Amino acid sequence: MKSTQRPSKSQQPKSSNQIPEFHPTPADDKLLGELTTEQQPGHASVDENPSEPLKVEPQAAGKRNKKKIDSPPATKPYIPFQDRPEEPELPPEPCQHVQFLDCNSEVGRIIFECYHCKQGIISEYTGQPVMGEYKGRPSVILAKVKCPNCEQTAIRLQAREVISTTAIPSPWR
Repeated sequence: MKSTQRPSKSQQPKSSNQIPEFHPTPADDKLLGELTTEQQPGHASVDENPSEPLKVEPQAAGKRNKKKIDSPPATKPYIPFQDRPEEPELPPEPCQHVQFLDCNSEVGRIIFECYHCKQGIISEYTGQPVMGEYKGRPSVILAKVKCPNCEQTAIRLQAREVISTTAIPSPWR
């Protein structure tokens, strides 16, 4: 694109259709009050007829809006996860009921169910947990409590020593 040089503002010729500025004096103020709006300098003539309101043409809708306008309304509301097949419920994981008694005394008691056979057991334990080492890192050595019914490990406690274990009916059944 070729640029053309424009003459500077000082070099531009003044057009003949410009209206010279009017600076009123106090004597002119009296005359200006008597003149109508059409006759006062610096004012454009005012039409007495109100102009008609402009008609606004609707803008062309974009693709997104056009799709919304043209498409029929949805018959059903969208429900999330409606298309997913129902998953089968997982079997319950084994859990163990436990209740600690006399936690703050020297000899603590615990009532629990055997992890394997759900037999109720009450045990007494004593001492702070023993610290050991596992793979070069410090870890707590857990005391294993055997179930008197099934002879398997019913629970592991963070205690130095298990004093007694007695089978009782389970309070949770």
